[in-house]
Amino acid sequence: MINLRSDTVTQTSLQMRSFLSQAEVGDDAYGEDKSVNFLQDYCKELFGVEDALFSTSGMLSNRLALLCQTTPGDEVVLDYHYHINFFDSAATASICHVVLNTRSTQTGILTVEEVDKALQSKPRYYYFSQVKAVVVENTINGWVGKIFPFDELKRLRLYTQEKSMALHLDGARLFNAHVETGISLSDYASQVDTLSVCFSKGLGAPFGSILLGKKEILHEARKHRLWLGSGVHQSGFQAAAAYYALKHNIPFLKTDHEKTKTFKLSLEKIEDLELHPDSGSTNMIQMSVQNSNLSSQEFIDACEEQGLLLFPWLPGIIRAVVHRDISEKDLHRAVKIIKDVLGKKNE
Repeated sequence: MINLRSDTVTQTSLQMRSFLSQAEVGDDAYGEDKSVNFLQDYCKELFGVEDALFSTSGMLSNRLALLCQTTPGDEVVLDYHYHINFFDSAATASICHVVLNTRSTQTGILTVEEVDKALQSKPRYYYFSQVKAVVVENTINGWVGKIFPFDELKRLRLYTQEKSMALHLDGARLFNAHVETGISLSDYASQVDTLSVCFSKGLGAPFGSILLGKKEILHEARKHRLWLGSGVHQSGFQAAAAYYALKHNIPFLKTDHEKTKTFKLSLEKIEDLELHPDSGSTNMIQMSVQNSNLSSQEFIDACEEQGLLLFPWLPGIIRAVVHRDISEKDLHRAVKIIKDVLGKKNE
């Protein structure tokens, strides 16, 4: 089965499994897991930040960032398609108790001008909701792995500092942006108050995310992590896998991008298939089957019958994500399956 639903399905390598099996672990609830502490210290150096906190998932890291930089009733500005709203709005509302002020940008890039419009969009008397945080995403899942421009991030940094707002970067796939642009991880971290990155996507670790930022913010985050039931004890095995991924797997992401661009070129030649213009920016493709007489589910089901798994993004829109486990041969076969399914639509 060719699994293009997400890069979260990337399998741990035999080398990673061997490495994590040798991890020295302790009880992280007491701060005594040496592998967790080593990973956190390594990430502090890698990103050039004061502190780092290993957590179970990117969604948890994002929640911790908001919990530590807002109070109930505060407002958070972000693009409508960013993960915190698109997939996680219910949990954000129920756990962080904040209002999401979403902007439907034309490009997926949340600019200073858009944030300012959000700020001016309603009365801001002291007993009304106040904008206390701005969230950006890099790469942008909802915009087909699009890279958030570094210059715009720097503009937002200055603006949010002037307005006394926190700036959080949901960097679940920041490593993809890093290998594509050459911008260092520490440069990205220098432009935000908090930053989360995931190890369990294209890097191929089985578990985990890390939240990075200032000591006082991360001190608070440790408390909320425990409150939310994520005081994991011997989590050093997972931390060791994350460390292995950081040391060995980042270069593979560039190869994923190259394979995605080749995949895109082949898909563009298929009749009745329309690609999102940002497809191939990194490791994602969005394709529309609205020109055929197939629904998204019919198309996905037919592809699955032939051995190809795709993700139903929105009605008529399908997502494919290339990752390390997908070979060029797999992608050639995927193109053939898609052609075959669309070719039989009128039968």
